[in-house]
Amino acid sequence: MSVEEIRVEGFIGDDDDEITGEAMSGLREKRHEKIEKKNQSSITRFLGKGKKVHNVGIMKRYYGELLVWALQRYLEKEQWQVEKTLGYHEREPIFLDIHTDCTTIENLMVDGQLFLSRGEERLIATIDTAMPFRKLILVEGLARHENQTNAFIEGVLELAKEQNFYRGKNIEFTSRIRFLDVQEKTWESVILDASIKEEIKANTLGFLRQSEKWKRLGIPLKRGILLSGEPGTGKTIICKSLMTESDSITCISTSGYDLAEDEYITQLYEMAQDLSPCIVFIEDIDLIAQNRMEFGFMRGPALLSLLAVMDGVEEQREIVTVATTNCLELLDKAISERPSRFDRVIKLTRPRLEHRHELVKNICRTIPLRETVQNYIAGKTEDFSPAQIQEIIFSLVIQHPDEEAEIDVTHDEIDRLISRISGKSRQSMGFKMNGNGNHSGHDLVSG
Repeated sequence: MSVEEIRVEGFIGDDDDEITGEAMSGLREKRHEKIEKKNQSSITRFLGKGKKVHNVGIMKRYYGELLVWALQRYLEKEQWQVEKTLGYHEREPIFLDIHTDCTTIENLMVDGQLFLSRGEERLIATIDTAMPFRKLILVEGLARHENQTNAFIEGVLELAKEQNFYRGKNIEFTSRIRFLDVQEKTWESVILDASIKEEIKANTLGFLRQSEKWKRLGIPLKRGILLSGEPGTGKTIICKSLMTESDSITCISTSGYDLAEDEYITQLYEMAQDLSPCIVFIEDIDLIAQNRMEFGFMRGPALLSLLAVMDGVEEQREIVTVATTNCLELLDKAISERPSRFDRVIKLTRPRLEHRHELVKNICRTIPLRETVQNYIAGKTEDFSPAQIQEIIFSLVIQHPDEEAEIDVTHDEIDRLISRISGKSRQSMGFKMNGNGNHSGHDLVSG
């Protein structure tokens, strides 16, 4: 659980929980006041007597980890020494593992006070990332060092802006931003008609890579693609392939489940604008974009917020949105039938014979099935989804665990397996449903 979640967990729940949350909040506030009062005497001794001044640097809630990382880099760059640390909301400082990419981690203070010195200069830096919607650093010093407190805050914020470690990376937008270690998928692994693949790429990566051209022609630097199809038809592999080939383009992945609060949608696109050029991937957009006339206007705030950021007064620049849905017919027409929000609606269907041959061959790159067996599976799986075809092949391998060379299977064995699978609900074959309605499974054909 993150520090932020610890701070706000008491406010979530029914009425009884809210009362408990208010009481807990009051206790925490009293404890914080007690700690702050105790710290003040240490601060006065460290800074010396005289009038004090302070400056504050504030960043959005999703940049809390970037802020504390930038502070650490600034201290190193400007050769400030940490003489002492104290707690701020708690008796002891709180440290958290901060990821700056998929593999690099630093353990940094996210809540506490730093006593800093550089020659004769003395400053106190207070790190406060406990509030849900903003993160801040407060720098305090004597009045004669006012210029130094200003320069300190400006230096940290400028460093965070210039060296934003989220830019050009694949990240997930949830309560805490995290880096995605996307399993490498080439565009060639996407099994679709060539014209559809070309259309998707032209309106996503291709579009962002020619932004100067569109600018000269007066074409708005934003685009939207809506991928529709039943589970298992390849929506997820398309998104992951785009991420793999994005190079220096930022990719932000999220889901309708994570965007249920309208302010999160605004924050998502604020972050996308800051990190542009950027592709925003929204999985299961129907969770926030269902038809208001049919499902009621309770869903309105999140949907209206989405419409506003995609086609509002403040036009987004160099941002492409790729959304997926299993149920195109459930979407509000303001989403599904309005160019300049989603300019292309692409319907993914179950594969034809030629695509099934290509799919089976792709799956069997590391699985020793004879070519005749592969051809038989492709021919016998008409009207199966890619996820179901994959499950057939995986099941054959699992049923022959001791065979290291080519797996010896008969047509009868394949037929029995296909019969068992086709007898099940195709809505649950080849993947499982998570609690939030998202599907999971092997990356090759999921989604």
